[in-house]
Amino acid sequence: MKMTIKAFTDFRALQSDKLYFPFRAFVEQDPNGSYFQSGDFFQLCAQAAEFQPVLFVAQGGNGQIAGTLLGLVQVSGSGLKAWFSRRLTAWGGPLTGGGALEGRRACARQLLEAARQYAREHAIYMEFRNLHDISEFRDIFEGAGFDYIPYLNFLLRTEDKTEVSRLMSRSRKRQIRSSLEAGAEVAEAGSEEEVMAFYRLLRQLYAEKVKKPLAGPDLFLRFWRLGAGKFFVVKYKGEVVGGNVCPVFGNRTVYEWYRCGRDQLRKGLHPSVLATWAPIKFAAENGYRYFDFMGAGRPDEAYGVREFKARFGGEEVCYGRYSLVLDKALYSIGKLGLKIYQMTR
Repeated sequence: MKMTIKAFTDFRALQSDKLYFPFRAFVEQDPNGSYFQSGDFFQLCAQAAEFQPVLFVAQGGNGQIAGTLLGLVQVSGSGLKAWFSRRLTAWGGPLTGGGALEGRRACARQLLEAARQYAREHAIYMEFRNLHDISEFRDIFEGAGFDYIPYLNFLLRTEDKTEVSRLMSRSRKRQIRSSLEAGAEVAEAGSEEEVMAFYRLLRQLYAEKVKKPLAGPDLFLRFWRLGAGKFFVVKYKGEVVGGNVCPVFGNRTVYEWYRCGRDQLRKGLHPSVLATWAPIKFAAENGYRYFDFMGAGRPDEAYGVREFKARFGGEEVCYGRYSLVLDKALYSIGKLGLKIYQMTR
């Protein structure tokens, strides 16, 4: 079944196209729809220096949307560093509706091929980070040259507040209680100054522990200005000591995208715990189905953050990732550059 694939790289062009509102409705209604495949995410990233969004819309013979795929061409730094770091990343795609499997597989195959052809001119490698179980498409990815990489995550059902509390470990409950008793407060960011205070903490975390490039502050300021989700900050004695950037999608999911906290500030104070607890509490009190922890590492590798997330009571899942190197020589140089970056931070 041949489909027509239309690509958009400019949000204003998408917004003025007749497909814009059908696209938004398609993502909202898709069983695997997510914030990271939405028009809101496209809009957020459209003006970020590090990102170039690209949206592929598949239409059947009747002109109706059969599938969509939103990805980001990402770069780190500028000049040669940017050139060697180019990658196309997609979270939670492709989306193929809720129809018959045969049609959805045909749509996924054509969307994937369109993305791969685009990436050959704009990226060194591609990565799909699965937010749902799309194992029914695994052979399609592997047939296109992608490698499947096991990767864990935690999903916490938040429809029942009592159950959310029951699943959380005693140590987490104790840390939340002691932090609040110590005088910590959790609120939504109320100013650009608070957003920037959070960003400085996050940048320090990435430089000292994560040791990977971080998007510039404009992305976080734009997220806050657009009201793209919940931007929580943890404050102690009037100072921002932690926070969490949490996109939301419909009434379905709240995501933990970027979180940090100064956990060694004083005994009994756990800003990182409060930063994760705040959106879980928000999700449970406002009818969201899930809180998505957005990754818990490879199952065969030690990952301290996995233990941190596990104690909040979510279900461990392994939806994995798909990776494809498009230019092996440039990819090797880029990996070497990242290692040097990590060693020199």
